[in-house]
Amino acid sequence: MFSAVTLEVSLKPFKKTDASFIREVCQQILTQWRPLLKGREELSLMLWVGDGSEILDYDGNLDTAFEWAYFQGNANLPLWTEKDNPHTSLHSRKRLYMENPPKMTYRILRDIISTFKREAAALYPAARITVGATFDIGPEFAVSDFKYKRHNEICLGTKFSDFRFMDSTAHLHADTRRYAAYPDGIPEDTPFATFLGRQTACLARDMGYDYLWLSNGLGFSANPWDMTGKIYDGKEFYPDKIGDTAKRVFDFWRLFREACPDVPLHTRGTNNSAGIDYATDGVPLHDIYSADFNILPPPNSPWAALNGNYGLEIMGHMTRICELPGDEFLFRYYIHDPWWNNSPWYDRYDSSAGDIYLPMAVSRINERGEVESATRFNILSIDNAHGGMPDACVNEPLPHILKAEKNAPTEIPPLVWLYPLKEYTTAKDASVLEEMLTGDRFMADAINNGFPLTCVVSTEVFKTTELSLYEGRVLVCPVIAEPAIQALLQGFVDGGGKVLYYGLPERMEAYAPKGESVRCVSSRGSGATLTEALAAFGYGIRFDKRQTPTKPPVIGVSRSDGATFFSVHTPDTTVDTLLKFPLGAPILSGGEVEIEDGWARYRFSRCEHRECRIFVRQQSGVISLHEAPPVSGMYRRRLRLSGLDDATVYYFPETYCATQSPVDKTDNPDGNPVYDEGWEPYTDPVYGQGYRAEHKSGTLCPLMPFPRFLK
Repeated sequence: MFSAVTLEVSLKPFKKTDASFIREVCQQILTQWRPLLKGREELSLMLWVGDGSEILDYDGNLDTAFEWAYFQGNANLPLWTEKDNPHTSLHSRKRLYMENPPKMTYRILRDIISTFKREAAALYPAARITVGATFDIGPEFAVSDFKYKRHNEICLGTKFSDFRFMDSTAHLHADTRRYAAYPDGIPEDTPFATFLGRQTACLARDMGYDYLWLSNGLGFSANPWDMTGKIYDGKEFYPDKIGDTAKRVFDFWRLFREACPDVPLHTRGTNNSAGIDYATDGVPLHDIYSADFNILPPPNSPWAALNGNYGLEIMGHMTRICELPGDEFLFRYYIHDPWWNNSPWYDRYDSSAGDIYLPMAVSRINERGEVESATRFNILSIDNAHGGMPDACVNEPLPHILKAEKNAPTEIPPLVWLYPLKEYTTAKDASVLEEMLTGDRFMADAINNGFPLTCVVSTEVFKTTELSLYEGRVLVCPVIAEPAIQALLQGFVDGGGKVLYYGLPERMEAYAPKGESVRCVSSRGSGATLTEALAAFGYGIRFDKRQTPTKPPVIGVSRSDGATFFSVHTPDTTVDTLLKFPLGAPILSGGEVEIEDGWARYRFSRCEHRECRIFVRQQSGVISLHEAPPVSGMYRRRLRLSGLDDATVYYFPETYCATQSPVDKTDNPDGNPVYDEGWEPYTDPVYGQGYRAEHKSGTLCPLMPFPRFLK
């Protein structure tokens, strides 16, 4: 269950600023999303006022007007006029989102915040109500004289249009303008982190903000969308720069916290992984997490929606949650864009829920050996670029969000990624930099080529857990030089454990554990080779493409309540997916599947989220599995499995009834189940407690009783 839900919104819905209209907008927000909001411990509104320059410019006067996000397109570009071509791109000219947008002052902003808190408390009295401010490093969201005129010396990062992203490690030149925290102006060489911290503390106190969101890599990298930076220019690594660069990044957090000790920080992070961030920009994530800075770790990147790179989204997300600075992490869903004229639910996702189910299938293993999924949920954003909040864009994705939450991972899946966060983000050796950059990109490519990875454990956590926890699973590991981890991996292999090792060939040969259950794959090759290597461990995944080149489905395999869930995004729906797992062909509930030489052939739609409780070993035929009416008052679920032909069947019920023999052989005209005595209890280290039956033909109807009828 999500303990907290955050609705992100710009000021565009507040098309009028009188008290009555502000209250109406807040009430619409709070009632529109009620099925998602009810029962949560915390409800939050995150305000995209502008780009954060309203924080930098704040002078303490509530009646001062500020720039805000009342444009569509890059706000710092020239304004489109009637003289311009009407088809001019928003990347060349900005447009007003409405005629005569309202003037905003800090007093109005304070009224919006207090009104939301008051209305939310009335509707959801048991919840803690919070409101967050936001800060972005780029030129997109609002006109910023601070960044692009007065203090352009801090804009040293990636170029976007004619402007650069700001570098959070930069220092400010002197400025005589009055600021709330600096009434006499900014002294020369003031660290930006110190200035932002002191201004944030003032604004949070006066507006009623409860936290600050740092957007687009702020605090991590000035090049958040690139795989280059201060350490790597795309061709060469500069390991001699790591020490100073990592210190400057770490000092941003230290200096901010010294200036603003009490306001929690929520982070967006970059589009990349922990390893890529360190190899290119020296981001010491392990040290930042360990320093008690009161931050939330970055969520999944929104780039899967923008360019279909689910591998980068999922891989990067796992690297940043394998360890945590606290005990929470969040899943963020990109549903509207309030700045650019697009609403991803419609024009990026085709109204399908792949970017809900896939990242929600991601989990981590904690120090207690428990599986954890996202505890917080953010929606970016609930308003579109016209200031609209259409009901359809709430009602259509919301059932998928709630279903993904219901089926969130609770058990360790077949594959576990062992990720060396500390080793990677404290490295000084150039060969290790190349290893982590190449390896993380390779893993993103592998996921894009059907590698069904959804679970991660850091090497530091791995050392605290028992090896028996990973029995039956395949550990997926990069080259890890730490002797303690090498010894644990060798012990795991010696005990029958399976390891899929990847890395640069020249480094992999000397560290990789030895044994028959070890497979090694070069990270300089295609990620498809990692998917192919799974066949050695009994996990067959193949794709039958009608045309080449074409992208195969992205497959997430997770475990929850005794079931295996397949979450699938299919870029090309003409591609067939063939599956054969160690127990046989996975039979997904809610349809038919053709069995060919023991393989299950599926043609997935754009998005699938399917439960699997049955595996079948059968040579050929068409097998059907559907939910059926329980009929008897004793039972709460009944599955109908048909098309069996001398098959071996494995069945895994929900965990509450795993020891109750729940299977009948046929449909009976009077509605009463006829039990089949051919089932035997079966326990699998990955799939749990279940049942096995051999030489079965025809139809079987597994049943799950109500708890009160358990034997």
